Amino acid sequence: MSMPERVAICEVGTRDGFQIEPEFIATETKIDMVNRLTAAGLPRIEVTSFVHPKAVPQMRDAAEVMAGIERRPGTVYAALIPNEKGAMRAIEAGVDKLHTVLSASESHNLANVNMTVAESLDKLAAVAPVARDAGIPVQGGISTAFGCPFEGRIPLEKIEAIAARLVDLGFQGISLADTTGMANPAQVQRILEYLIPKFPGIEWNLHTHNTRGMAIPNILVAMSCGVQSFDSSVAGLGGCPFAPGATGNVCTEDLVHCLHAMDVETGIDLDELVAAAQRLEEVIGRPLPGQVMKAGPWDRRYAVPHAVEERLAAL
Repeated sequence: MSMPERVAICEVGTRDGFQIEPEFIATETKIDMVNRLTAAGLPRIEVTSFVHPKAVPQMRDAAEVMAGIERRPGTVYAALIPNEKGAMRAIEAGVDKLHTVLSASESHNLANVNMTVAESLDKLAAVAPVARDAGIPVQGGISTAFGCPFEGRIPLEKIEAIAARLVDLGFQGISLADTTGMANPAQVQRILEYLIPKFPGIEWNLHTHNTRGMAIPNILVAMSCGVQSFDSSVAGLGGCPFAPGATGNVCTEDLVHCLHAMDVETGIDLDELVAAAQRLEEVIGRPLPGQVMKAGPWDRRYAVPHAVEERLAAL
């Protein structure tokens, strides 16, 4: 398997993870978590979302969070935005990058944002000039790219058509999202090998959910196809409220542990990241899916039992 020497991880826990929590996460707590992730060396953080407070009440403090975080040179602080107004608010708050999202599935897009795919693309068309005038790059996310819980598999031609429209609008990156954890490695390879050559110069990103335990295998295949940018969520927090059965994103510290074990560099301090995950579990108040924060890294060593030590000494 061909692996890159380095990949970029985008942490989405403080947006994708926090947004569906039923109890409001205090602004100071959100800021603290972003600062912990910054200190761990995350190169990209999707900090928050500039959506209408009635749509996502958990994100009503987006501007305050952006104003309160401690920025580290070299880290890109992004925000998810739904439309032109959200883009303007995010730019005013000082984001480095805009993330957008629409579904490849008509039914999921209607459930998620109450718009058809065509209507969502029209909304995003208004975002492009705002971002261009501000000199802010935009990444277009395509949800349910690997399957929809209502419609099943999405025709590849439809994903291609949406990607083409986003590229025509001037978006610099495309993120394919396995929103429901329906993807498998063979499918990921087939889709990426079809799409990537058609859009030269575009940065591809993979956003995976670990609903069926397939996220890291899918990421490894995507890496072999040339993708070097991946979303993940600290401690595996998150899920899609409009996708039945969906659970959290791939866990950041588990993914980083896997990559480091394979000698793929991320620039992230795993110990600091695990500490952030453990703190997040305290904040949320329930066990979270992350495994490495429970088991420790693969190279952790333990004291040999005394009886075994005596036998070894006698050999």
